[in-house]
Amino acid sequence: MCKSTMNEDIKNYPIYAVIKDIYGCRFIEMNNIKSTADYNHFTHNLHHFIPKQQYDKNKQWYEERGIKQKLLLVPISMHEQIHNQSVNNLSDDDFEAWYGVSRWELVFNRKHSKY
Repeated sequence: MCKSTMNEDIKNYPIYAVIKDIYGCRFIEMNNIKSTADYNHFTHNLHHFIPKQQYDKNKQWYEERGIKQKLLLVPISMHEQIHNQSVNNLSDDDFEAWYGVSRWELVFNRKHSKY
C-alpha cells in the first residue's frame, strides 16, 4: 500500500475551516486550499476528521455507514487540544465551553459520534 501525502488528501477530501466567532463555532467549506502551500502553518493545522490510518484500514466500514472523511483547518492550539497534546489539556466539557464545539464533532469516535 502506497503512503499518501497530505497534498493527495487535500485533492480527495473536502476541507472545512473551523471558525469561532460571536455566533459560536462554524464550519466553512474552503475551496481555495489546493495544497499545503495554501494555508499558514504557523497558525493552523489540517486535521483528519477520521484518523488517517484508521480510515485507510477500514474505508469500507465507514462507507457502508455513510461516514465521510474530511479535513478540518483548525488553529494549532485547538489541534493540540483535540488530541490531548497540549501543556494544559481541557476536559471534554471545558473544550466545548472554550471552543464552542464538542471535541467529538472534530474527530470521529465510535463511542461519541453519531452514525
